[in-house]
Amino acid sequence: MFVLYLVITLTLFISTCTKLAFTQEEQETNTISIKITSPITGQQIPIGELTISGTSTDNTSTACTVYADWNDQKPFQKAIATGPGGVDDYSTWTFKYTDKYHLITNGTNNLTSKLSCLNNPTNLTKWNSIDVIGEVSLTIPKNNITTGDQRTSFEGQNLTTLGNKTENITDESQTNTSLSNTPTNNNASRTMIPEDNTTTTAIPNNKTGNPIIDFFKGMFGS
Repeated sequence: MFVLYLVITLTLFISTCTKLAFTQEEQETNTISIKITSPITGQQIPIGELTISGTSTDNTSTACTVYADWNDQKPFQKAIATGPGGVDDYSTWTFKYTDKYHLITNGTNNLTSKLSCLNNPTNLTKWNSIDVIGEVSLTIPKNNITTGDQRTSFEGQNLTTLGNKTENITDESQTNTSLSNTPTNNNASRTMIPEDNTTTTAIPNNKTGNPIIDFFKGMFGS
């Protein structure tokens, strides 16, 4: 009888201690939290690279680290602490999905953040997950992006048109010369300059048509 009583007492004691331990761990776990604040669950986003950001209960006095993953693909990737306390303050944090780990794909993407804190007697962990929708139609092709270096600017350039050819004139004297050599009227008549500049004097024709009279005129003059 005594042995039975002792067994029952020990069983109740062990059960109570176990329950207290789980209750304490649950309370401690509830003291930490983490949340992805951007983007929000269900949001449509472009495929490719994505930067997420969030908050947690970590501060400079706790030993916690934030991690992130994509569709439960391991290993977890370490996030960047952006809290006011410095590189170990994960009260705010960011993580960028790139091709070094995994890009956002077309369709549903499950993004999970994990807060892991060192604690006695056991470490504490908290998760927060969202689903975002990758959309190809929201992605802007890189070759369609016009940068400042690709734009053509004509500011400060002097352009003149010679016939059907457009030239860039950078010198003022060159501009004046080019313009002076350019006809102002394409329909203006051209002046023909003879190759031989010798002046030719025309000899008047004094012949009357009568051979006798013309003979005497030729001998004695007009």
